[in-house]
Amino acid sequence: MKSIILYCRYCSKTFEPERKWQLYCSDQCRVDFNNSLTKKTDIQKTRYCKVCGKSFIIGFQQMNKQHCSLECSQKSARISRTKFWSNQIDKKSKRDLYYKKSKEKCGPDGNLKRYYLRYPDAPRNCQSCGENRVLDIAHKPGFERNGSWRSVSNCTPEKVWILCPTCHALLDRMNYSPNELGL
Repeated sequence: MKSIILYCRYCSKTFEPERKWQLYCSDQCRVDFNNSLTKKTDIQKTRYCKVCGKSFIIGFQQMNKQHCSLECSQKSARISRTKFWSNQIDKKSKRDLYYKKSKEKCGPDGNLKRYYLRYPDAPRNCQSCGENRVLDIAHKPGFERNGSWRSVSNCTPEKVWILCPTCHALLDRMNYSPNELGL
């Protein structure tokens, strides 16, 4: 096989390549050439500390450095955490105030309110005793939820009664029949 002689790209010495894409005589020449492409002295810059304002020089490996010392870095982290948590408290109080105002404006949300929006002709008092202050949705026999979520499909007027909590408890827990409650 014919041997090829090349010149090192960094030191210009002749060498016989071990691989056809080899450009340098040694690994050290390759590393030195790549390092020479980046002038580290030109990259050094002066910055000012975010906490104390003191100037400091950053080097090639310190491009994200924001503080002149470890103490200033720790103090900045403490300030940042304090600011974050104080904003969270403000956000929580603003959120609570928003929900409070919306409840005052719209009233409490509930299944019965949404039911009345869907079916405005639904009865507005207990279908058993006539109570109209506090009402609830009770499912008719055969249409019980059995732990499943309430949905529009299983809360239609032919599948539910509008009852007060007392009649609802009598129906569900005390095992009264719908006929005994006058339904």
